[in-house]
Amino acid sequence: MTQEEKVSKWIEKNYIWFEKQVKRNIAKGMMAEYADDLIQEIVLSLYNLSPEKWDKIERESGIGAYVLSSAGMALRSKTSPFWHKHRKERMWAREPGIPGSEKNIFDKGEIYEEYNECFYQCFRREYENLHWYLQHLMDRYWFQNMTLDDLHAHYKISKRHLTKDLNEGILIIREKCKECDN
Repeated sequence: MTQEEKVSKWIEKNYIWFEKQVKRNIAKGMMAEYADDLIQEIVLSLYNLSPEKWDKIERESGIGAYVLSSAGMALRSKTSPFWHKHRKERMWAREPGIPGSEKNIFDKGEIYEEYNECFYQCFRREYENLHWYLQHLMDRYWFQNMTLDDLHAHYKISKRHLTKDLNEGILIIREKCKECDN
């Protein structure tokens, strides 16, 4: 049996168990958004193991223990490839804006009036529907031009949590206003 066949057989037999373990015990709470990416990264890492390493892991601790410990370490380590590939971009303050949102809705173009009005109406509606805390943070950050440092100093909330909360509000609005993002 080739190495690829061994890995495929193990994944076929244990994938549902592994997925449940990651979602229930490893990537839970604030980390739940990373669960699917984490599962795929660990599965890919299994395919990259050498046959000797696979056999050693299978003999000593078992593949199940290996994948769970690897998932836990990858999720929480700031030096893991998973962190650099998936979490790093989401964790930093996005002072200039969200990556991928280069389109400025206020730039004049052929559809400026229609686009601006559509987005503005949707934005106001969804902004009003946000939790009061998210509304307050977004108001201070976007409309009163407070920086993350200003918000941190004023509220004594970590920059990481402020970033997470601001991003949550932004992403809620962007998701609800997709139809205006031509």
